Amino acid sequence: DLHPRVRRQRQMCIRDSRKIMDDVQTISYAQLENRLEKYSEISFDIFDTLIKRDVPKPTDVFRLMGKCMRDDSFYENRVGAERIARQALGEVSLEDIYNIMYLNHEDKKQKLMSNEIEYENSLCTVNKDMIDIYNRIVKDKRVFLISDMYLSREVIQSILNNNGIKGYEALIVSNEIGKTKSSGELYEYVKSEYGCKNMCHVGNNFMADYVAAKKSGLSSCKIKTNTYRLERKFDIESDKDAYLSAFLSNHHSYDEDYFYNFGYERFGPVLYGFIKWMYEDLVKEGIQEVYFMARDGFIMRKVYRELGYDKKISDRYFEASRRSLRVPSYHNNNSIEYVINESPLLSTTNMEQLLDSLGLEASDYENIIKEYGFTLRGHIRRDELKDNPDFVKLYQRIKSDVINNSSKEFENLINYLKQCDFSKKIAVVDIGWGGSMQKNLIQTLNNNGISNNITGYYLGLSKKSRENLGKNGYKAKGYLFDCLNNSNDKDIEIAFRPLFETLFLEQSGSVKCYETREDGVVAAVRYGYEYLKDGELSHEAQNVINIQKGAVNFAKDFKDSKVSDYINSDVKTLFKYMYTTGTNPNMQDVKMFGDFIFFNNGSENYLARPKKVLSYVPNPKKCLRDLSEAQWKVGFFKRLMKIPFPYLRLYMKLHRMNNNEED
Repeated sequence: DLHPRVRRQRQMCIRDSRKIMDDVQTISYAQLENRLEKYSEISFDIFDTLIKRDVPKPTDVFRLMGKCMRDDSFYENRVGAERIARQALGEVSLEDIYNIMYLNHEDKKQKLMSNEIEYENSLCTVNKDMIDIYNRIVKDKRVFLISDMYLSREVIQSILNNNGIKGYEALIVSNEIGKTKSSGELYEYVKSEYGCKNMCHVGNNFMADYVAAKKSGLSSCKIKTNTYRLERKFDIESDKDAYLSAFLSNHHSYDEDYFYNFGYERFGPVLYGFIKWMYEDLVKEGIQEVYFMARDGFIMRKVYRELGYDKKISDRYFEASRRSLRVPSYHNNNSIEYVINESPLLSTTNMEQLLDSLGLEASDYENIIKEYGFTLRGHIRRDELKDNPDFVKLYQRIKSDVINNSSKEFENLINYLKQCDFSKKIAVVDIGWGGSMQKNLIQTLNNNGISNNITGYYLGLSKKSRENLGKNGYKAKGYLFDCLNNSNDKDIEIAFRPLFETLFLEQSGSVKCYETREDGVVAAVRYGYEYLKDGELSHEAQNVINIQKGAVNFAKDFKDSKVSDYINSDVKTLFKYMYTTGTNPNMQDVKMFGDFIFFNNGSENYLARPKKVLSYVPNPKKCLRDLSEAQWKVGFFKRLMKIPFPYLRLYMKLHRMNNNEED
């Protein structure tokens, strides 16, 4: 009958003590195998030793069940029932616990017991730090698995089999024989029953696995209960963050490199969330087919298919680019104002890039370019061209070629589009950000009498989408942010957009135009792959392949986890690791990605590759030029200065100044 405040203080002390004991280790994983060599019999604890659960702590299995069932009282009831059962019976089974919870509700009891077993199977994964040690030990030693556990033998064996834990001599479960590790009786039983004379026990619980084993005459080794295995720490701000962190920590692979783990732990979650969010909306909107737009849709489609959604709503890979949809429109509207306004070129460009954007081969016009006072690669200001008399004359000289090429490309484009069935309710899927490809596609279809009902799905929709899509009444939705439909949304990836876009690379060049093959099929013509050098993939391309492999494997693992049922497609949780990397990178992040080259409308620059600080001291303008060319400016700042600093705030201040925005 303690006062409630005293009771809470006691509970907090017990909880803190347990946490301290959990973190105690008498031996590291690196030392464990050598220590076990001198014993002929080895016993392993199962849960939190050979098997980890993808939750922050074991009882969070019940908390997760309650959250997914939307039953706020389930967690307290389940924990309380087990405590009462143990006080009355000692060692208990799962049925003993649920008898206390639902004694007179047999159907509900059986359903919830079945649910708990399902959750345990879903959440249990092999301890990656222990499995290799176990597999080597089990070849030469007598191995016993011992557990103080309420789950049945059949359930535990299923969990062990699912995680590849085999070769042990016996599985001893406390609730079958009514003896526990903590009392020492279970160890005495194993020694007597199996004739063990030189035995060492390995487990994570300080009292039950370490102290009690020693008291029973066994040697014992205690490992840490929780080991954070990710390469950097991320803030835990919510329950969902904690569950995702536990899942990722358990699945982190020391056998894979930085880029694979980056894909699994940072890129994979946001891709998974986007595809899951999109699919649920596709169903709600009655979408009949999904078109993943090249090239960013390449990895999105892989995840879509990994999640099995293609079996419910069919998909196709739609090979198009801004260029392949834009250039054909010039046969209809070829004024100098239109072609310049529609051009995707940067504010500072050159004639080579400009002619390519018009659909022409710049090398064929080199003499004409010189005749009007330009060079192929000399810098020109895009916004000044339509008022430049020399360029106006140049454009009039080549205008007929622009129209002729556009007309040819237009005919092939229409034939390519006719291979698709736009009479269905179609979703087009792309990374974002302004929706210009969707706009060009719909306008081409409308101008040629091809009826269509298209909705765009994007990682994000910037303010530019209001001009491209909103003004025309085109439907689209954004996952990370949606400035088209929500005026208060902000472009949250603007500070690391080139880094983010790099992760979506397809291993082929951009779509240039279309041609009719000998078999009559109209197919896309691709540019050469910019990341292919002398027949070899560049380091960027090779690393992105590995990143994407990790991302797909995350989706494969996460889709069957009950953690995914709780997190669902929560943007804040699933984008956190990617967002943190982009806006607050550590030194490893900027070193691994800083030397990536990013291609942007014909120009190529490093993501974040500053020179040493001292080299900029005599020439600060050089620093400003390098910063201007850096595609990931937050990463540039971090790699240059190295110290902790609010680099995102600095970037956003500069960004607002450059774009004349108010704070």
